[in-house]
Amino acid sequence: MKKYLRANGARYAGAMVFIFISTVFAVVLQFFKGDVLDCAIAGDTGAAVRYAALLVGFILGEVLFYYGYRRMSDRFAVGCLKMLKRDIFAAILRLDWAAYQNEQQGALAARYTTEADTIRARYFQMLPLFWEIALKIVFVSAALFALDWRIALVTILLLTTPLYIPKLIEKRLQRAQTAYFQAVEEDLARVNDWLRGFEIIKNYSIERQILARFDSSNGQVMDRLLRDTSLGAAAQLITTLISYLSYFIVLAAATWLVLAGEFSAGDFFVAIGMIDQLSYPLISLAEIIRQLIAIRPSCEAMEKFISRGGAGAAQCSLSRVERAIRYDGVSFGYPGGRPLLRRFSFAAEMGKKYLIKGPSGCGKTTAIDLLLRYHDVTGGAITVDGVPITEYDSTYEAITVVRQEAVLFRDTLRNNLAMYRDVDDEKLIEALKKVGLERFADRRALDGIVTENGANLSGGEKKRICLARALLRDTDVLILDEPLANLDEDTAGKIEDLLLSVTGKLLLVVSHQFSPDKLSAFHGVIELNKANG
Repeated sequence: MKKYLRANGARYAGAMVFIFISTVFAVVLQFFKGDVLDCAIAGDTGAAVRYAALLVGFILGEVLFYYGYRRMSDRFAVGCLKMLKRDIFAAILRLDWAAYQNEQQGALAARYTTEADTIRARYFQMLPLFWEIALKIVFVSAALFALDWRIALVTILLLTTPLYIPKLIEKRLQRAQTAYFQAVEEDLARVNDWLRGFEIIKNYSIERQILARFDSSNGQVMDRLLRDTSLGAAAQLITTLISYLSYFIVLAAATWLVLAGEFSAGDFFVAIGMIDQLSYPLISLAEIIRQLIAIRPSCEAMEKFISRGGAGAAQCSLSRVERAIRYDGVSFGYPGGRPLLRRFSFAAEMGKKYLIKGPSGCGKTTAIDLLLRYHDVTGGAITVDGVPITEYDSTYEAITVVRQEAVLFRDTLRNNLAMYRDVDDEKLIEALKKVGLERFADRRALDGIVTENGANLSGGEKKRICLARALLRDTDVLILDEPLANLDEDTAGKIEDLLLSVTGKLLLVVSHQFSPDKLSAFHGVIELNKANG
């Protein structure tokens, strides 16, 4: 978390300057209160009016500088949160596909939302508040010593007792906070899972059953939250009781000094004001310390997550395929499962088209995933232009893959095609025409919004947009994984023709339903079956 503090150090320093000045005003005006009272009792109206004017001026000064402190401390906390959320999202983007698939989506969402916002509330906002309270305690303590050293010692000794309470229950606070975060992550994972299956829920009419499971999951989260807040409430209760007991003891001491003739009425008034200024801050400081102690493991876990994966850039990335990709006796199986590929060999040359076909579960998609470096082969080797693929950290620069499920962002058609790169509209329109989407081939349509997952488009339109996007990227290798899935016969036939019209690339099509009469257009057809595994 230190880098966020350093990056927003100017705002933090500004907040400290404002609260320093505000605290000075707040402490000094307490003495003016006593002066006003003493002058009024003595009948010195002129002096009372002067001190009252100074009192008003210092009150305004305290309020205005405190407002400045709040503005700067809020800017500091928001600035830190902004950087933290960016780092969380960047850390997610740095995950490779296999690692991403192994992560619970709810856990990732919880880090970005609940955990980040909690760190803001319990760490970034608490730090300026800690120093606000600490400064007030120091200044008020100094003022009490200036007033009477005996009152100062009694006050400080008694009122600082509650500060030790959070430290006594430190482990319990941290366990409760960690348990709450874990429950939130699991709950979000379940909610995301249910929402992905929304159509199935409606189709099977299981809304009541899903809601019952949600109630159970949500109940666990709320129970953990209550446990966390209950510990905080108990700590604050003990702190408050001790503080009030201390307050009455100090009040009795000040009363004794008045009766002994060592305090004037004004001095008593100032002493009570100072004790009030010190009592609440010390109660607050105990709560702030509790928050900082409880959030520490979460901050450490967040830093570990953000730092995972280094800078994210591949050390050695495959940028071109000039001659061929070759599978030599490749074997692969997931840990604990049966082999999906066994001694699989295949050579694909640049500028040619190949079809990999076979029944579901025979390893077609797995063969592609190995080329994308999602997994390492367990036997044999994959080479690109004679270089083992294990020499590369990533092959994305040279390969574009279009999966069975068309993935579109909730954004303009232009951005979905160009993928946020600077591409001329003419090229976008030309690509749309090439894939048979003439009705979208104008600037007005390019500005149209594609809803989430392309819900406002047909299945064939989504497939064609994804194909146009892939062609615009113009890499040496184009892979299409089950491009004909879930399409009607007419649309599937048009997509087949589009794929076979692609030239100048190494085209790999993974499909078990390509039209038999078009297979001759491929330079090679690789038949996989479960016996290969």
